[in-house]
Amino acid sequence: MKLADLTSKAHLPFTIAGAVGLLLIIILFFYFMLRSRRKRRSTTPTTPPVPTFIEIFDIEQELFIRDPFDSSDESIIENDELQSVVLTLIVGLREHLTKMFENPSDQHKSMEAVGKHLESSGVTPIAYTQWSQAPIQGLAARVIIRGKVRTALFGPSLAMVRNTAPMRQEIININESATEAGQIVFILAIDGLAYGVLAISHRLQEVFNQ
Repeated sequence: MKLADLTSKAHLPFTIAGAVGLLLIIILFFYFMLRSRRKRRSTTPTTPPVPTFIEIFDIEQELFIRDPFDSSDESIIENDELQSVVLTLIVGLREHLTKMFENPSDQHKSMEAVGKHLESSGVTPIAYTQWSQAPIQGLAARVIIRGKVRTALFGPSLAMVRNTAPMRQEIININESATEAGQIVFILAIDGLAYGVLAISHRLQEVFNQ
């Protein structure tokens, strides 16, 4: 049959019907193919998110005392200087861990949280020498404050109580309440006098990785 015969008035209705039928077959073919793909996709089991835990250290209490002993010019150290001393000792800890390739302990991590807290407040470190650290005693270094070389210690309250003169009642109160709450307590001492106390809480936070 020639093309002219298909387009003749006698065969035109049949030609149109055949074209429409072919078009419907094509549409149905693609419809069922897409539906089948979606069904397979929906029935594929999804992997549930895997939870991980990260450690969170929060500064709960912080106190610095400029005159812990007799308010003499020699013993008075301003709060911003005390904060700089703490950050300086923590900077020394960072350098030590980098050089020794050590994994930080919980004590190190809590001290690092203190360092980040001070840096976020605009505190800057000062020069230091003879830096050292001990798991029980904490951090120690020689620092220069207003032209005078002083020995600074920053460590757990239990050890610092044995290595300092009698503390001010404000520091004792924070130490006792934070210890009862299960928090980590660090005390800053300079030349054997307690100038500051920080209490840090430690918790685990669940994080889901998609």
